[in-house]
Amino acid sequence: MKRRAFIGAAAAAVLVRPGRALAASDEGGILLGLWRREAWAAHAYQVVEYTGAELVRCGAQEVDHARAIATELAAVGLGTPKGPASIEDLDIAAQLLARAGTGRKAALSAAIAMEEGLVALYKDALPHVPDAKVAMTVATILGSHSQHLLILRSAAGVT
Repeated sequence: MKRRAFIGAAAAAVLVRPGRALAASDEGGILLGLWRREAWAAHAYQVVEYTGAELVRCGAQEVDHARAIATELAAVGLGTPKGPASIEDLDIAAQLLARAGTGRKAALSAAIAMEEGLVALYKDALPHVPDAKVAMTVATILGSHSQHLLILRSAAGVT
């Protein structure tokens, strides 16, 4: 009986471990996706030719967001990947902002679209983050992107 109990306990431990690894892997995957979008957004804000104060502020905060997510990546045992090397490395929304040129209207429009995507991304990700501390970081960044959206829409005269 002792041998069967031991084998049963060992089997149960093996079955539990993949579940934990899966949860950490999922959280890591979520964080990698969030970090990538933050890095893309930061890059877009840095290279867009229009340099209005609202875009400069949002861009600086994107860098802060990427740093915060990088800290969470380290906490789950993952490193920070390299950031984008060029505009072609960005997602479509960030590419549109990066290529918006010097026009205020075009830059604000592209920034609004990108921030809308970031708000949606964070809203979708938040319920899937199991760790409370990581969820707090994600929720804080969600709030920041919502604020960016409000500021940019106000600057563009869009309600």
